[in-house]
Amino acid sequence: MAELVFTESYFETIAQIESPKLQDRLLALLELLGEVPTFGSRKVRGWLRERFGDTCMTADLSPFLLVFEYIEEDDTVFVYGVVHQREIR
Repeated sequence: MAELVFTESYFETIAQIESPKLQDRLLALLELLGEVPTFGSRKVRGWLRERFGDTCMTADLSPFLLVFEYIEEDDTVFVYGVVHQREIR
């Protein structure tokens, strides 16, 4: 199981998620991410790449995207946070 490292931006951005149902979905998604850290999409728009780096990935958490990066050689996932899909340019 990959180690999950939660960044400061993760804790800042999850405050946007007020729905208990969506919070439960986030927890399930994080659990899956620890078990299968490569499941996300590598097709990331330019703005997100500029903000989080060229190797960031996303996973759907509608209406948000969970942004993270998997470092295979360390088997570590850096969880950067959530971005509302309306914010993505």
